[in-house]
Amino acid sequence: MLRIYDTQDGKKKEFVPVNEGKVGMYFCGMTVQSEPHVGHMRVALVSDVFRRYLRYRGYDVTLIINFTDIDDKIIEKAEAEGVDYTEIARRNINKFMDFLTFLGAEEADLYPRATDHMGEIIALVEKLVKQGIAYPSGGDVYFEVKKWPGYGKLSKKNLDDLIAGASERVDLDDRKRNPEDFALWKEAKEGEPYWDSPWGRGRPGWHIECSAMSMKYLGEHFDIHGGGTELIFPHHENEIAQSEAATGKPYVNHWVHHGLVNLVGEKMSKSTGHFRTMEEISKRFSADVVRFYLLSTHYRTEIEFSDERLDEAARSIERFENLFRTLARIAGPEGDAEPVAEPSQAVAAMRDQFVEAMDDDLNTAQATGHLFELVRILNQEIEGGTDPAALRADRAILRELLDILGLLREVKGEEEEIPADVAELVKERARVRAEKDWARADEIRAELAEKGYSVEDTAEGAIVRKARE
Repeated sequence: MLRIYDTQDGKKKEFVPVNEGKVGMYFCGMTVQSEPHVGHMRVALVSDVFRRYLRYRGYDVTLIINFTDIDDKIIEKAEAEGVDYTEIARRNINKFMDFLTFLGAEEADLYPRATDHMGEIIALVEKLVKQGIAYPSGGDVYFEVKKWPGYGKLSKKNLDDLIAGASERVDLDDRKRNPEDFALWKEAKEGEPYWDSPWGRGRPGWHIECSAMSMKYLGEHFDIHGGGTELIFPHHENEIAQSEAATGKPYVNHWVHHGLVNLVGEKMSKSTGHFRTMEEISKRFSADVVRFYLLSTHYRTEIEFSDERLDEAARSIERFENLFRTLARIAGPEGDAEPVAEPSQAVAAMRDQFVEAMDDDLNTAQATGHLFELVRILNQEIEGGTDPAALRADRAILRELLDILGLLREVKGEEEEIPADVAELVKERARVRAEKDWARADEIRAELAEKGYSVEDTAEGAIVRKARE
């Protein structure tokens, strides 16, 4: 039974789709005022694994990830660079998509942008105004929080406390009736981009765009809405208020929030400049390494990002790569022959444990632990001389589970061609090891490392490959 944690209810709940056999998911993407950092890519991976696993469990999944392509920061960035705001948005959306491809995340079904949905946004604001729960003020329109009795149910914040806190931050001559009210539509300032509306020239508030776009593509009541924990309040709280006030229906069944990505103890943030861009990370680490690292922690847990931990992830990925190469040599490359044997009992049991971990709120941390146990089992089978047909069946299970996490999609079975001088050193090392000249063997290992090669001693002999950069 698949159970997913729901932030609103504060517990794991059995997953029952709104429409049998189908799943609608909406994840909040980035506001594209600057290039993506690794924190942005965590939502891409979390949503990707949710879709992969739900599809594995037999569901037809629709995934929507939005881009906020107009806001104050985008406008400020455009003014600073002397370009149109659309150029800032275009550039950073393209970079997001490039790094999505780099990480092996499948593209979402749709990437709606706020600027392409002004008709839906304005219509939703008009509906809330007609219902008397929103009000125009000058060129702005605000949602009147006091008129929505469910406000605070997602974030567990008390409305009286919010009102008191907001009162301290808002000037008395503000256009709002109440300091806690939030903007649905904002009057455009001189020189800013604008769209015509019943309230004059302006643009949408941040929160309303996600309600309008998610309901357009997934319906007024859908299965999963996700994003980072920093979005719980006020963004997602406000989404619930305006959506449920407009429709009179429950908005979302499962609110899914992933933990922040921290850099040396401090959350990554474009506003503070404390972040690592995907550009610099992708130059040093492979996609599998970054992906494995981000998935080796449960999605609801904060994760600390550092080169040292990425190096650890690289060593973990190498264990899988080594196994696949050894299996290719003994049992043949993947795809050469379909498995004709049944998987071993130990491997089948490990698959069951992997699925059980994923059924428990997609616990990828526990699931990756089971993958390492599979590596151990397969290595034991290799050392024990297991029949190649049986090894192919067991390898197929490992591949099936890795595919759920989107890992090791392009492992090459063949070893790289080794230069003649490196091959001679390897032969010499085998000879001195046979003579138990361990000191010389270690010297040769160091010489190989200087040439950019690593050597691994196995029951099948030494395996030499180009060292990871």
